[in-house]
Amino acid sequence: MTDLTLELNINSASDLEYVNHITKMNVYAVVTLLGDKKIQKVKTAVDRHGGSNPNWNHAVKFAVNERLAREGRLTLVVGLFSGRVLGDKDIGKVEIPLVYLLPTTNGNSNGHGMKFVTYQVRTPSERMKGSLTFSYRFNGVAAIFGPVHQQGPTSWAPPPSQNGYGPYPYMSQPPPQTGYGYEGPPQYRKNEERLAKADLLVSAVSLLR
Repeated sequence: MTDLTLELNINSASDLEYVNHITKMNVYAVVTLLGDKKIQKVKTAVDRHGGSNPNWNHAVKFAVNERLAREGRLTLVVGLFSGRVLGDKDIGKVEIPLVYLLPTTNGNSNGHGMKFVTYQVRTPSERMKGSLTFSYRFNGVAAIFGPVHQQGPTSWAPPPSQNGYGPYPYMSQPPPQTGYGYEGPPQYRKNEERLAKADLLVSAVSLLR
């Protein structure tokens, strides 16, 4: 399989654990692609103003071995740190098996827009606190037919959206519910049935004429 290009934009984080006891947090992210022979790593700029709600909008590009990605052997890790004079402090991280980000529909992703996702941040004490938002797309993805991944290594996290791993894409709201499903309460449905029967009766009388 050919190599892919993963384009990322590390947008922002929110409600992060405050790890500085006195000074304001200066937060940066370290983005790493693990699993290949050559580890790729990029550091964002430091946000000195956002505190526990930093913004970066930092663009990142990684070369991706498509075969390793589809076999579930590559992992995207985004570590969050607070820069300090006496040593940087670990805030938390997000780990995503890359196979869960790969497209699973037919076609090539070249030219497609960026997809936004939000993941919860896992702190060093294994607590979920805060969230990280980024956008991504793959260039050079070949046509795919059906699911590309059935089961990852047992030591990995379950698919996103389970056990606090996200993602939580921005989605449109479903139709409002009434407590009886989308069709409304029973009396409403009965009225609709009566109206439908009346319409049928009128149509039958019109045919007889």
